[in-house]
Amino acid sequence: MATTDALQQDLRTAYSRLLVRRVRRRRVATVSALAGAGALLLGAAALGAATLLGWPAPRHVQDEIAAVDRGLPADLRLNPDAEHARAVASTASATLYAASLRDGGSCTEIVTAGERGRGATCSTAADQARRAIDLVAPFDDGAGPDAPIVLGGRVNDVGGSNLEAVYADGAHDEVGLGEDRFFLLEVPSEHRGSVHASGLELIARNGDGAIVGRATLPADWDDPAVSDDQAPLFVSTRSDESDLTKVYGLEGHVSAPGAVRLELDYGDGTNATIPIGADGGYGYTVPPDRIDDFMKPLTLAAVDESGNVVASTTVAAVAYWRGRERGAP
Repeated sequence: MATTDALQQDLRTAYSRLLVRRVRRRRVATVSALAGAGALLLGAAALGAATLLGWPAPRHVQDEIAAVDRGLPADLRLNPDAEHARAVASTASATLYAASLRDGGSCTEIVTAGERGRGATCSTAADQARRAIDLVAPFDDGAGPDAPIVLGGRVNDVGGSNLEAVYADGAHDEVGLGEDRFFLLEVPSEHRGSVHASGLELIARNGDGAIVGRATLPADWDDPAVSDDQAPLFVSTRSDESDLTKVYGLEGHVSAPGAVRLELDYGDGTNATIPIGADGGYGYTVPPDRIDDFMKPLTLAAVDESGNVVASTTVAAVAYWRGRERGAP
């Protein structure tokens, strides 16, 4: 057996326990980053550094990365090379896996303690050109101020060779970079309370110490989600995950004062009237000949007795919003 084949087999065996996991609820915050300029000296020991990387992603990670295209039309698919997803950064209890995109971007997923996948996210080459640092922060609702925090991402600026985490109290830690400038950071226990309450900042520098990018994890990154009932007009769509271009129904809640009914404008001169229940809830089944009409944004309006609009929102198919996220016109 060739040396490389033997090493690959050893890696597969050593990480075979990652092939099984329990499905749990997960949430992920993604954060944009800006390029900057300046210089500071680095201090503190590197966190999240890995000495051995490149082992293949477990099957559940491959499946979840591949699923980013589920239900989308061919022109919106990213087609990540999920079969060849590999470990690109690692800490004592977490691993970041990445799969390449044809345009040079990537899709990644963080796996934390207990073989728990935290959701796949993708950045195209165009996304990476706009952001000096990609940052993903998985979290659980109601986890508490002492809950572990694992952050992951990539320094996209090709000049970035060092990464530092700066906390609200001014303390800082160096973050080790893995393959192709990917990184993972397990926030030390003494800083968890600060990061849950105030977020943190990541600063990337080049070999000369000059700042080439920043990313901020905002203070509200893991705050509880605002209740749908607090929105003047909330809408969700009912779709089949096998084809996210179609919408089979709408449902939601209206709290705008004076609203007595909803009107859905199909954009071709046709409106559908939707009654509002006594509790503010509503539901609407889309006619079969209209389920394909939501790949363009439509307007849903709440009106009062006089027909005046008191609240409105845009409604569209999941595939439409995914296309917007991926830069589709």
